[in-house]
Amino acid sequence: MRADGAPDEPPYGRTDEMLIIRGMKVSPAKIESLLFEIEGQEPNYRIVIDRKGAMDEVTVLVEAAGEASFGLERRHVGTTVETIRKRLSHDLGVTVDVKLVGKNALEPVDGKAMRVVDHRKL
Repeated sequence: MRADGAPDEPPYGRTDEMLIIRGMKVSPAKIESLLFEIEGQEPNYRIVIDRKGAMDEVTVLVEAAGEASFGLERRHVGTTVETIRKRLSHDLGVTVDVKLVGKNALEPVDGKAMRVVDHRKL
């Protein structure tokens, strides 16, 4: 059972890729799936994990699809980021920060392992 009382979901993706964030199991594959669901396209993204004091912090950097992020006008960027943040935080059970970065700001990668940057010293 999850910390919020909801039943555990079956593993999403490979269990050896699971990240432990604030005591919760987080799958990079689940983050990827949610991003594709929310925006309906395959955004280039990066998951960055830091530790501030005793707390883990997750930031998902999402690359804008073009001049207008995800096909939206610039005035809607804040709303888009907030929508992504709320959905990821709700579905993962962990608070996630989301930052939109410019097109081609993130190097393209092959495979999920390269999409996770873990700065924690475990």
